[in-house]
Amino acid sequence: MRQDAHRLEKIQQIMPSLRYIKKLGSSLKKGAASCFAMNKKSRASARPEFVCFGVTDNCTLRCRMCHKWKEDIFIKQKAEEPTLGDWKNCVNSLSRIAERPLQINFGGGEPLLKKDILEIVRFSKSRKLETNIATNGYLIDEAMAERIADSGLNSVIISLDSMDEGTHDYLRGVSGVYSGVMKAIENLEKYGKGIYKGICCAIYDKNMDDILKLAEWVEKDSRLNSIYFMAAMQPNNTPLDSLWRKKEEFGFLWPKDSKKACSLIDELIKMKNNNFKITNSVCQLKAFKSYYAYPENFVKNTKCNMDTALHVSSCGDIFLCYRWGLLGNIKNDDVADVWYSKKAEKVRQDIANCKNNCHFLLNCFFKGDYPFKLA
Repeated sequence: MRQDAHRLEKIQQIMPSLRYIKKLGSSLKKGAASCFAMNKKSRASARPEFVCFGVTDNCTLRCRMCHKWKEDIFIKQKAEEPTLGDWKNCVNSLSRIAERPLQINFGGGEPLLKKDILEIVRFSKSRKLETNIATNGYLIDEAMAERIADSGLNSVIISLDSMDEGTHDYLRGVSGVYSGVMKAIENLEKYGKGIYKGICCAIYDKNMDDILKLAEWVEKDSRLNSIYFMAAMQPNNTPLDSLWRKKEEFGFLWPKDSKKACSLIDELIKMKNNNFKITNSVCQLKAFKSYYAYPENFVKNTKCNMDTALHVSSCGDIFLCYRWGLLGNIKNDDVADVWYSKKAEKVRQDIANCKNNCHFLLNCFFKGDYPFKLA
């Protein structure tokens, strides 16, 4: 009896402490939940909106506006490429932070040269991600078209610079490419009727007179879903030069007559407003017009939106934008962890202050809800 009384006395002594601990625990739990909710909210507001995997730098062509087929001037030592498992881990990690729908754009080089490209596409589809391949079309014979259809790929965008065979082949640096594009469209139509098929064309001095004919051809061709235009940029794999437009070697790219280029874009805007199959927004086309008229001026009134883009290079390097800091590599790092890292936040701050009218901003990931200066 004496022992029971002693135990009761001890319990009564510690009860206030137990009540305090319980109350403190409840507060900590609520605080942790609140912090988690805030973290979850901030993460949700910074999800990837544009994703591009440059799975290879190899190419079948010798394009005059892209020098990726030459020895890389920036990377002298060839890095080991990611394995299929690395790419799958990358996709799996991305799928955990992606807000659907989200599309992975597979580019290059020529992405169809990548041995496992369609397996990566198939795996991406299994993770509920949409997929697109940007291609020159040269490798899409009947067998390849059938494999593409079997992979579940959502869309194929084929480069075509002109309805004039000579002009297209000149810009692509190899004879027979125009013919290959036409066969690729036929083969995709035959084996992949459900695949979205589009044309991509950049506006250069060399092909300016052919642009409207190309838009009209796409409009009339029931096999094609769209045409997307891009603005001329400094060729890939060349030393960065703010005055590249004035160099004689690139004279066939930058329009010699800026007023003519702007008038052409006005015509494209009219076509767009008449429901032609042009996927550029009117706002983006007006930004092109401003860029061609005043290339030195930053076309946006607000910050660059590449802070919500994700790029992975052929060697697995992870970037938000290639012009800014290297964040990691998919061979060693988890993409989701990299996306929310302090290093990524620092790069986002740098991007906010960037004033370059770059290819990624104007051509790849254009956000039309931003105000743009008009020429």
